[in-house]
Amino acid sequence: MAAQIKIELDNFSSSFHLKIGFMFLSALFIIYFLFNTIKPQINHFKAHFNYVEGLDIGSDVKLAGIPIGKVTNLEINNGLIAVTGLINNEFAIPKDSIASIRSDGLFGKKSLLINPGFDNFFDSSNKNITFIETIDSYSIDMFLRYLKNINE
Repeated sequence: MAAQIKIELDNFSSSFHLKIGFMFLSALFIIYFLFNTIKPQINHFKAHFNYVEGLDIGSDVKLAGIPIGKVTNLEINNGLIAVTGLINNEFAIPKDSIASIRSDGLFGKKSLLINPGFDNFFDSSNKNITFIETIDSYSIDMFLRYLKNINE
C-alpha cells in the first residue's frame, strides 16, 4: 500500500509539488493574519479598594451583569489593594461608573461589577481606565466579626 502511494506521488511533477506547498503556506499565512486582526481590542483598567476578599486573578469583570473582561492582577499599593485587568473596548463605560466587588449568591464566586453612571464615556483610544469611586467587598465572615464586636 505504501509503495503504491509512493509511486503515485512520484508520477506528479516537482512543479506540482511546489504549487501545492505554496498554496498550503499561503493558506496558513491568511489564517494567521485573520486571527491576529479579528482579535478583540482591549482596555486596561485600575481600581483601588480597601477590602477584596474572594476576588482572584481571572475573576470576571461585569458591566451591569454582562461579562466584559477579567481581573489580571491584585497588588497592595499605598495601603489599598490595586485591582487591574482587561476590558473589551466594544463596551462604552461612563466616567462616573462605580466599580464594586460582588458575589454570585451568599457564598458564591466574587466578580468586579461596574455600575454604569450617566457621564460622558471614557475615551476608548486612551486604553487606560481608572475608576475613581469604588465599593468594597463584604463577606459573611466580616459581618460575623462585626456582630461579635457589638455583643462584647
